[in-house]
Amino acid sequence: MAFIGKNVIENLTTGMYEDAKIIYREYIQNSADSIDQAIKTSLLKKNEAYIDVTIPSYENNIFIEDNAMGISVDNFKTILSDIAASNKDKTENKGFRGIGRLGGLAYCNKLIFESSYKGENKKSIMTWDAKKLREIINDINNNIEASLLIDNVTTYETQEENIESHYFKVSMIDVLEENDELLNITEVKQYLEEVAPVPYVNKFIYRNAIYDFIKNNGFKLDEYNIKLNGEDIFKQYTSDLYKYKNDKIKDDKSKEIYDKISDIVFEKLESNEIVYGWLWYGICRFEKQLPSINRMRGLRIRKENIQIGTDNTLSNQNLFKEPRSNYYFIGEIHVTHTALIPNARRDYFNQNYTCNIFENILKEITYDKLYDIYHFANNYKNAVKKISNNSKEVIILEEDIKSGKSIDSDDLKNKNKKLEQCYKVIETNKSEINKIKNRYADKLPTNLSDRIYKAIDTHYTIDKIECKNNISSSDKPNDYVDIKSLSKNQKYLSQELSQLNKKEQLLVSNIYRLISKFVPETISNDLIAKIHNSLKNEYRKKNKNE
Repeated sequence: MAFIGKNVIENLTTGMYEDAKIIYREYIQNSADSIDQAIKTSLLKKNEAYIDVTIPSYENNIFIEDNAMGISVDNFKTILSDIAASNKDKTENKGFRGIGRLGGLAYCNKLIFESSYKGENKKSIMTWDAKKLREIINDINNNIEASLLIDNVTTYETQEENIESHYFKVSMIDVLEENDELLNITEVKQYLEEVAPVPYVNKFIYRNAIYDFIKNNGFKLDEYNIKLNGEDIFKQYTSDLYKYKNDKIKDDKSKEIYDKISDIVFEKLESNEIVYGWLWYGICRFEKQLPSINRMRGLRIRKENIQIGTDNTLSNQNLFKEPRSNYYFIGEIHVTHTALIPNARRDYFNQNYTCNIFENILKEITYDKLYDIYHFANNYKNAVKKISNNSKEVIILEEDIKSGKSIDSDDLKNKNKKLEQCYKVIETNKSEINKIKNRYADKLPTNLSDRIYKAIDTHYTIDKIECKNNISSSDKPNDYVDIKSLSKNQKYLSQELSQLNKKEQLLVSNIYRLISKFVPETISNDLIAKIHNSLKNEYRKKNKNE
């Protein structure tokens, strides 16, 4: 008989996972499978099932419990002692290799499994001495065989229990100090919100649209009632996209909304009438890569609604043309094909023929379409911003000219010159928009590009590019203001100060001119207005007193 060394146990425990928090996923997916079975056998109704995660304050312990099938006394010891001998169906079950339950051994000193099966008046308890297990594994002089090692560090007992009880409970006792992130309730909550098979939070305005798509296309979405210390866990998607006001101060008080998801797109992943999955992703203005403050950023892969890998798994698999691409989007890829099987670490899928087809289908979207989307949005947005900004400037300039707010004739000429430049920018970018639309016409479906137009146009008010008065006309880009005819009757700013004589008015004009020349425009306009209003107010006060 072949000798199986203790290192197998090490590989399945301390060497299995890079992120300790993955043990929550492992135990939850086992509970989810048990709940599915309990519902299938009518032991439970869906709304009765629960998975409770408890991290008591001031303790180094973790408890994960469900009220599902449980394990009978006769089967308990065999099922929990055997390694990688699960009889679950890998095409249907979330956990199926029979190794995930060992994950907790790497992070605590004692691991306890307890279970009760309805109709039996006993509960079964298996205790693993995880500390002793690690000591033996680390002892280079001890070459104990794997099965003997398990017998050496486990104990089994039964106790009285209510005959109606049915549950399975995992207890991690004395969590190791170096793995204190497992006890950090905030970190664990955020992890479960991203990874666990839970519903979308109610405030996510596209929640119902996703559920409608699932229902109308005959898909299913596994969702479970999971609580952490009594608080319901939800996927925390939101339509608001945030950035920090100040990159040096990164807290909730310094964040602000800079963009919004204005729509979502659904895609089926299919080839030759075979469906491999489906996905949704958000449409926004694509101002930039989503900052890390947006925790649900990136397209995430899910199987049975449990996340595969991390927010950057698609990039790691070279499914994007640019490494940065994934963080322009928020969304999910739900894999449905039974031959797409998560690997042992559950950080991607087993490589097989089906996986190759799936990647080719997915790449048509992630590698090509999504790349075109944010590049198209960026080009279109830049042109629209230039039109919008220059249109606002046109309105201000025309109003200044019409109402006599020029300092003098030179200032009037400069305003007209700026006006001409603004209109040229507007006309140039109108042409650029047409070029952009033609360039991407064959790359992006009309219904998709129209959604992007709407998101950008609404924000940058492209519909307001026409000016509000008759001094200039967008139809005459080279003839905005007739300065000769206008200057004959033009009143300048200082002339409003009728209390001053001509020399004094000239002096004020010179002061305004110097301010305009040497002070930045963003400050000078406001400064001149304040001085001017102050002089006018003084004149009014003087007249009242007289």
